[in-house]
Amino acid sequence: MASGLLRSLGVLSRNCAGSVQEGAVRAFATGAAPSKKDVLYNLSNPDPDAEASVKAYLTSLYKGAKLEPTTADDSLELTSKIEKKYKAAAIVEYGLQTISVPLGYSKSDLAPVKRYAAELRSLAKQAGFEDPATEVSKRLGATAATADSVKELLSKNQSLMSADLYAALSEAVQQVENATNATLTLDGASPAYKQFAAKVEAIAKAHGIPAKLLVDVKKGAADEATSDALAKEYARWQQHAAVKDAIAELEALKAEATAVLDKHLGKTAEQVRSEQAAVLAAAIKKAEAAKGAPWAAAFLEDVKKVQWFDACVAENPAVGPKVTA
Repeated sequence: MASGLLRSLGVLSRNCAGSVQEGAVRAFATGAAPSKKDVLYNLSNPDPDAEASVKAYLTSLYKGAKLEPTTADDSLELTSKIEKKYKAAAIVEYGLQTISVPLGYSKSDLAPVKRYAAELRSLAKQAGFEDPATEVSKRLGATAATADSVKELLSKNQSLMSADLYAALSEAVQQVENATNATLTLDGASPAYKQFAAKVEAIAKAHGIPAKLLVDVKKGAADEATSDALAKEYARWQQHAAVKDAIAELEALKAEATAVLDKHLGKTAEQVRSEQAAVLAAAIKKAEAAKGAPWAAAFLEDVKKVQWFDACVAENPAVGPKVTA
């Protein structure tokens, strides 16, 4: 009896979920203003109309907004997290469209790059992200509380550092462990950890990281003058690091754009036409499989118009299509 009851509840819950989602889809289809619940039910809905409506809803709701602490109770914790993430995503998506990417910057004039980096930091702040150094510090603190060794700490924070830096630190850990024939723990007072710390200073210097400055800022200063001097030096280093990262990002974008152009410029016109025809055929097949969805019907109608235009041009290339009233 109990198993039958559970099965009945399972069927009931699935039916209810389906009816609610169908109602949300109908709300989008009829043009009615969707509620927050409609949006949540359609977050994973692959239907293009639902996706477009969710995007439009979030953009209109959070355009130019700033994140504020949620007032949701514990029972709505998951909903609150989803809402906060999509709110941040909407702010970032809209904000990125207003930031000019200085792909044509000159190394003799880094002002456009500095502006670009500053605008990205400002956008991140609007979306609720903390200063990168603060986020890294919190992440390190959280993982250090649960890590049993330096190697485990590095492994948990690998995403926070470059491949070269991670490899150098991992090698330093291995050297100390081989020399001591023991696992390198997070005991800062141990001789093994002091050996590792000395190696870290050398690695940081090789990678342009001001280890002493970071340690001094973390400790703080006793007098106001020293504190101000540290703050100014730290701010200068942060800007330098941000510009360096921005330049690396811009160079990667330029390299990717160059590769795409070279790839297409290296093809014949017939190859390009063949690839475009294959992409169009795949899109038509997908639209036909959608079985009358509004977006599919509109797309297929546009395809007919383009095909008519191409046929007219092919029939008389010198004159082209004739438009009749």
